Order: sequence, then C-alpha cells, then structure tokens
Amino acid sequence: MELPSVQILSSDNVLNSIQNNQDYDCLIVFFTEKEALTKLVPTAQSYLDLDATFGDEPQMLIPEGGKLFKRVLVVPTGSLYNDFDDVRRFKDAAFAAGKRAMKAGVSKPLVCFADEPTGAEYMSWTHGEENDYQHYLEVTLLGLMESSFEPIDVRQHAERTNKPLSVLSSIGLITSANLKDESSLLKKVNAIETGRRLAKDIGNPDPEVMSPINIAKYIEEQFKGDENIKLTIIEDIEVIKKEYPMAYAVTRASLAVPRHHPRFVHFEYRSPDQSKVKENLYFVGKGVTYDTGGADIKCSGHMRDMSRDKCGAAAVAGFFKTLALLSPDRVNVTGGLALVRNSVGPDMYVSDEIIHARSGMRVLVGNTDAEGRMVMTDLLCQFKEKVLADKKAAGPSSGAPSFLFTCATLTGHAIRAYKGYGITLDNGFARKNKISKRIYDAGHIIADPFEISTLRREDIECVKPGRSSEDIISANDQPSTMTDRGHQYPAGFMLQASGLDKYGLDNKEIAIGYTHLDVAGSAELISAEGWSLPRVTASPVAALSQAFLFGN
Repeated sequence: MELPSVQILSSDNVLNSIQNNQDYDCLIVFFTEKEALTKLVPTAQSYLDLDATFGDEPQMLIPEGGKLFKRVLVVPTGSLYNDFDDVRRFKDAAFAAGKRAMKAGVSKPLVCFADEPTGAEYMSWTHGEENDYQHYLEVTLLGLMESSFEPIDVRQHAERTNKPLSVLSSIGLITSANLKDESSLLKKVNAIETGRRLAKDIGNPDPEVMSPINIAKYIEEQFKGDENIKLTIIEDIEVIKKEYPMAYAVTRASLAVPRHHPRFVHFEYRSPDQSKVKENLYFVGKGVTYDTGGADIKCSGHMRDMSRDKCGAAAVAGFFKTLALLSPDRVNVTGGLALVRNSVGPDMYVSDEIIHARSGMRVLVGNTDAEGRMVMTDLLCQFKEKVLADKKAAGPSSGAPSFLFTCATLTGHAIRAYKGYGITLDNGFARKNKISKRIYDAGHIIADPFEISTLRREDIECVKPGRSSEDIISANDQPSTMTDRGHQYPAGFMLQASGLDKYGLDNKEIAIGYTHLDVAGSAELISAEGWSLPRVTASPVAALSQAFLFGN
C-alpha cells in the first residue's frame, strides 16, 4: 500500500505557513494547552466560551468565511509533563486525527502544532537520560500514516468489490523545530512505516490468507527488488525435518493438509562496508500461523485470536524491510522465520514425547501448547553455529560482538505481567552490552515501549531434567499464566536447548548475547471493538529500528 507523500514546511511563523499553503483540504492543529490553541485558531475561543469540554477530543471547526482555513480539525494531545506521560501522546493524537479527518473526506491534510515541545523535556524515563519528546515529529507522522493503512486482506476485498479505500494521499507538516536534515527524517519515517506495513500484512489476516506458504510467497514478492537482502525459502519437508526437528514435531499434524505445510524463511543483510560493522545481529521470529494448542488443546474460547501467533515472525520480516530501505553500514543482520501451524490430527506431537533437538539435546515435551519455544530453538541453535563459524573465519566484521534474539507472541504471562507492553530480557553478555536497556530507551522515545524483565537462575533450573531419559523439559502442564515466572523461564529453556548457555560471560574465548522479546502484549492492542479481533501494531519494528539502525 502506497505511503502518503510528506512535505515538511519549516517555519518560525506557523500562521504565515498556514496562509501560504491553502491547497491542502484540511488544517489539523495539535495542541496541549487550550490557550495556545485559541491564539492560533481564534475561532476556537467562541466554542470554549460556550462549552467547557471543547478541546477534550478531536473536533472539526468550520471558520466563518474560511478564515485561517476552510476547515480546521483541532486535536488535543492531552498532558505531556506529568509523571507518567510519554511521546505516545502524539502517536495517539495523530492516529485519532487521521481517522477523524478521513471520515470527513479529508485526503490531503496540512498539519501543525499550536504549542510544540520545547526540546528540554527530560523526564528521567530512560537510562541514557534521553529527551522524551525528541522524536515527536516522527511519531506524529507515523501515527498519521498508521491511521491511513489497511492490511492486505482489506485491500484485496476493496479491489474485488470495486470500493475505494479512504486514505491520506499527502501530508504537509509545519514545524518550528530546528531540523538538521529533513530528508533523513522522512527517510527514517518512510522506512519504519514500510516495515510496519509489511508486518501488519502478515500479522493481521486470517490463517488461510496468511498460511506459511502464502507468507513465504508474500515475502518473496515484497523483497523482489531489494538486492541488499539475500532471501532463502526452505519448503522441502525432509530438509525441515532434518534441520529443525523441534519445529517439525510441532508441524507434523499440519502435513496432512498440503496448503498448511511449513516454510522456513532466511534473510541475510551484509553491511556495504564490513570494516564499519559494530554489531552482528541475528533475529528468530515465531511464525505460528494458527495455534490450536495441539493435543493440549486450547478450550473455552482460548483458541480465539491465535491467527496472531505469527506476529513475532511478521515483525522480524518488517524489520528487514526497514533495513533494506536504510542500508546501514554499522550492522550485519541475519534473520530466520519458522512458519508452521500447530494443528490437531492423528500425527500431532504429544506431551511425553522426546524430541532430539538440532543441538543434540533430548527435549521432553511437557505441553504441546508451549510450541513457540519449540519452533524457534533450532533456528537459534543454527544462528549460534553461524556465529561460531564467523568467528573462526576471522573476517573483517568477526571481531564485532554478536547478539541473538527471539521475537514471539510467546506467553499469556507476558500480558498478565505487563499488559500491553513488550518485554525484553537478556543473558549475561547481552546485559553487559545493555541490549535490553537500549531497546527500552529506543522504544520509549519512538512510541513503541518495552519493559525490562530479568532472566534468573530459577528460569534455568526449572527446566532441568528429572531422569536420565531427557536432557531438558520444554514446559510444565500448566498455562504460563498459572506458572511462576511464566514469561521468563521459556527463555531459559531456549538458551539451554540451543546450546547458547555455553557461551555466556564465563566463556573466556567466545561470549554470545541473547535477548528474548515477548511481544504477546504489544503485537496487537489489548482490547478490540465489540466481538472483533484487536488491531495489530507491528511492534517491535519501530523499537528495533531505533535501537539498532539509528541509535538512541
């Protein structure tokens, strides 16, 4: 879906800029204080005099005689400076503004601020003492673009029924901020939003529209012209069985239905200048296109929304699209998506089975509904092998540290613990390099917030074997929400089952960072309208981009 074109109009005189740009079809004014609004839009004072609630929500004004603009949408940000405010005020206001504007038939809004942040807002949220609102312009544009997006299944329906979609085709943004490089800001916004849209196209649709096979086809199409991304798709079932035995166990029942067959997708990005590489990053995405729970079936309505269990993989794919558009020289990035369906059938894997992982460890299946860690661990092991091979090869970038990530809508416990926030937790080497702190800080200032959780010794010990028949246990027989440390111990399992635990701080030759991202709470909104499904968000594309492609 095409992005709106954006023109940034830098000016110290907002009123003059408004008067000189009357070719837009609506003026959107964001404001924090009502007094600032009335100075810019005098018409608003008469509304305030008659209605004390005026300005508490977006409202369309039609100034008499078309003064200032033919129509003006005034949009409050809400408070910015209390103890719990952050830049999401601009994201939420922009999204609401875009939706309201399109309902009014607006397609080319001119956007301005009655009272922009001053640039001195340090509210001590971040570890690096970041200016909390330093990226409010990017966040506002991303919010407007998000309001104008419809996922691929909606676009396909519109095309079939010949009904045009309401979109914002162009946006003018007036700002008095002292921008050093407008083109870099727009490049950043467009790259992040393009990645988010790709992630939403994968994450939103039903499990038939975005089955493993269809996701692989869609990705192949979307990356067709990106020469800086090497794309490999594995569809041979025997290869999957050999290379990813735990994921194969999960997908066994789906093999009876050819259209549900698994796919593995690999991405590789290499910096154009290997001498400038500061980090080697590896991302594993959970892509369970539908999770029935398997033999430990989800019942009493808990299977609902399980078409969204692919949002971790969707976000990794979206991050690679952003990466392709930016082509940074500071990183090498490798990615892998495990695209499977956890189905029910005669050949489904069951609790008590022993699965021999890629690492050689014997995994006792404790619960088939703990399938996410199963589908990702062999990829994690493979990427560990790649790191070791790269170190041995001693290439120009092999001296840079390597950090591995798993990204998944993994546990209900994550939602129980942190509700709508993503969670990040590190092993020792990642913690030493402040990976989770970087993601937390980056997410905070780009409106894709994370909470930092912690891997402890209990998360390692609880999955240890209890008999000589197994080396590790995947899970207990309870839902994560009923299990102590239910979102932490799965990372302890993946760390050990992949063999990564051997490359911690106590390894004096090679240490490898590992960070687990549980985005069960942030990959979609917590609530939905009526009986529908929640809106997908594409988190953590923005946070990862800010943390690793731009720096904080």
